[in-house]
Amino acid sequence: MTQTSQRLGTIPEALDRAATTGRGITILDRDLGEHPLTYADLACAARRVATGLRDRGVNEGDRICLLGPTTPELLITLFGTWAAGAVPVVLSLPRRISELDEFIADVVVRTEKAEATLLAVSNLLLEQAPPIKTAARIASMEELASADGYAELPEALPGDLAYLQFTSGTTTQSRAVALTHRHLVTNLESAGEMVSLDAERDVFVSWLPLFHDMGLIGMLLGSLVYTADLVLIPTEEFLGRPGVWIDAMSRFGGTITASPNFGYGLAARDLAAKPRALDLSSWRLAANGAEPIDIETCDRFCAVASEYGFQPNAMSPMFGLAEATLAVTLSRTDEPVHVEWVQRDALEKTGEVRPASPLDEGSRALAACGYPIPGHEVTIKDEQGDTLGGGRVGEICVRGPSIMAGYWRNEDATNDVLRDGWLHTGDLGYLGANGLVVCGRKKDMIILGGRNLYPEEYELHTERVPGVRRGNVIAFALPERERMVVVAETSAVAGEAESIARLALEALRRSLPRGPEEVVLVAAGTLPKTSSGKRQRGACREQYASGSLEPVAVARR
Repeated sequence: MTQTSQRLGTIPEALDRAATTGRGITILDRDLGEHPLTYADLACAARRVATGLRDRGVNEGDRICLLGPTTPELLITLFGTWAAGAVPVVLSLPRRISELDEFIADVVVRTEKAEATLLAVSNLLLEQAPPIKTAARIASMEELASADGYAELPEALPGDLAYLQFTSGTTTQSRAVALTHRHLVTNLESAGEMVSLDAERDVFVSWLPLFHDMGLIGMLLGSLVYTADLVLIPTEEFLGRPGVWIDAMSRFGGTITASPNFGYGLAARDLAAKPRALDLSSWRLAANGAEPIDIETCDRFCAVASEYGFQPNAMSPMFGLAEATLAVTLSRTDEPVHVEWVQRDALEKTGEVRPASPLDEGSRALAACGYPIPGHEVTIKDEQGDTLGGGRVGEICVRGPSIMAGYWRNEDATNDVLRDGWLHTGDLGYLGANGLVVCGRKKDMIILGGRNLYPEEYELHTERVPGVRRGNVIAFALPERERMVVVAETSAVAGEAESIARLALEALRRSLPRGPEEVVLVAAGTLPKTSSGKRQRGACREQYASGSLEPVAVARR
C-alpha cells in the first residue's frame, strides 16, 4: 500500500496529490468509446468550475445538488464543488422514462431538503426533462466548466462537511447522511489498508452510479485516495449489456470492482451465453454488498468466470451502509467465500444460531461478510441495548471514526440510530467463526405463526424459479390476516405466467417451513424500487392492499 506514510485530510488534497502521478480516469461513453481524464486535467478543470460557482455567489459550506449521467462534466462539476469549499449532493437519475414527472418532484424535494443554493444539471437533462421548479438557482454543468480564469479558493479542513448522501427510501422517508472530509478519507484508508490497495498494480473498474455511495465513495474516491487508475462505465450501458463490465475488466486489466449481488448474477448469465476471449487473471477483489448475498449466485459467477482466469478467492462479501460512510466489514481475498449453514427452525423461532449441514432438512445458507475495517468495531445488541454473545441474532451495531456526524437537519432521526457511541444499523445478524453474518433487515422482519421470517430468503428462492426476473421479487406479510405474499416480475405472457406462478408457489412451500399463501406475477419493470435499485417492500405491500398492482398471473394455495 503506497499511501499510508502520508495520511490525507481532505478530498481536494487527495486530488492534488493524484494530479502528480500521471494517472487518471477513463470514462466510456454510450458507444464504449474512451474518454481519458487525467487527475491533473481533472484538477485544472475543477478549478474552473469552482471559479464559475464563486462567480454565481456560492460560498463555503453551501450545498450544491448535481444531476447528470456519468460523464466528464459530472466529474468536473463534482470536484469543482469541493474545490469551491461547497458541499456536493449527487442526485439520482430516473429509473424509467415513464417516471419523469415523479423524478422531477423527487429532485425538487431533495434539493429543498439539502437547502441547496444551486442545482447543477447536465445539458442533456435540461433539454429532455420537464422544467424543474425549485428555490435553488439552476446552472448547466457545461456553463460552469467554461468559466474564465481562476478565483482564489478556500482551503478545506478535515472536519468540514464534505458530502450529503441520501439514504435509500421513498422521497419522504429518505434522509441525508452528513459526512465530513475526515469521514470519507478515514473510511477509504481503513478499507484500503485491509485489502492492501496499491496504485502500482491496482486498476478500478466500475459501472455503479455516482449517486450511490458504493459508486461515488468506494469506486471513484477510492481510486482517487490511492491514486489508482479508474475506468467508469455508464450505469445504463451495464444494465442494458452486462457483459461490458466483464469486457472492461479484461480490456483494462481491472483488479478492483464492486457490485450488488444481482450484478454478478447478470454477469454470470452473460458469460455463460456469450463465450469470448477474455483475461480475468488480474482481478483480485470483487466486493459484493448493498443487498442480500445469494450463495448460489456467487458460486455460479465464480464457476463461469474461473474459465477466464478469475480466482474464486477474489469474491468478497462485505457489509456497509451510508451512515458508516461506506465499508464496515470486508472479507479476506486469500480465502474462499465462507458459507455458514444454520438450522432455520432455531433461527426463526428463538434467534439462536445452531450449525447445520447442507444436507439437513430445513438448513439455511448464509454468507459471512468478514471482519471490521481497521479502527472500527462491530457488536450485536438486543432490543434493550444489551450486548449479545456469539450464536445469537440481534441488531448489528457499529462504532468508529467514519460513523456519520448525523442526518442533515434531523436531530430526532439521528438520536434514534446514534446511541451511547454506537450506530444502530437496523440490520440483523450475528458474529460467527468467519466474522459478521447478516440475516436481514429489522424493519422488514415478518412475524407469523410464532416465527421470525426473513423476506430476503423468500425472494432469493423465488428468483431461482425459471421465468422469474432475478433481482425483481418482493416478499411481505399481511400480519392481520396471517398471510405471506410474494410479488415477482416476469416477462412471460399470461398463459405461461400462470404456470410460473404455480411453480413458484410450490417451490416455496416445498423449500421453506412456511410457504406463502399467494404468489403474484407482474409485468417487468413495475415493482417499486429506490433510485439505487433496492426493493421497497412497504410500497409494494401498499400497492397490493390498494389493488393498484396489475397481476399477470396469481397462484394461491
